[in-house]
Amino acid sequence: MIKLCRSSLLLLVAFVVTGCSGIHNTIGPDKMQSDLRESVEAPVVVAEGESPFCKVPPMELPETPKLVTLPEPFSAKLFFLLDKTEFTAESRVESQEIYQKILDRSFGEVVITGHTDTSASSAYNEALSLRRAQKVRQQLIDFGVPADSVRISAEGEYRLLVSTPDDTVEVRNRRVEINAR
Repeated sequence: MIKLCRSSLLLLVAFVVTGCSGIHNTIGPDKMQSDLRESVEAPVVVAEGESPFCKVPPMELPETPKLVTLPEPFSAKLFFLLDKTEFTAESRVESQEIYQKILDRSFGEVVITGHTDTSASSAYNEALSLRRAQKVRQQLIDFGVPADSVRISAEGEYRLLVSTPDDTVEVRNRRVEINAR
């Protein structure tokens, strides 16, 4: 058995050595093509270093997506006359500029929060702050801001800008805060 294995191994080694030398002589550093390839009717032209069997098509890179930059958050305050949903003279002028900035920047969400001072009851102030927020929301929509991007809330007298005791008139607390992002 061992003799059979040895002779098989010797035969295999001899075949490999002679087989490789035959290939080396047929296609080697001196000869670019084998005799078989030369006899083919339509020979393949291969540049040096290429293979006709491993031709890789040029890789197309996907287009680099453009970065979308979100606008910087924006906030503003508009102030109201006592016990009304009318702007102060200054805020009336500023409101148009603020609305235009919001429209120009195409924000995805605009949050309007109404506030009051402490000059009336909490329940009344809650309702007044809601009416103020609704007024500004409607003006923004009329100006061209999409209605589905504008939300409102009412804080009444609970988040004062200037801390005051009850029944105090303070114009800076009678406001609507606009936060756009």
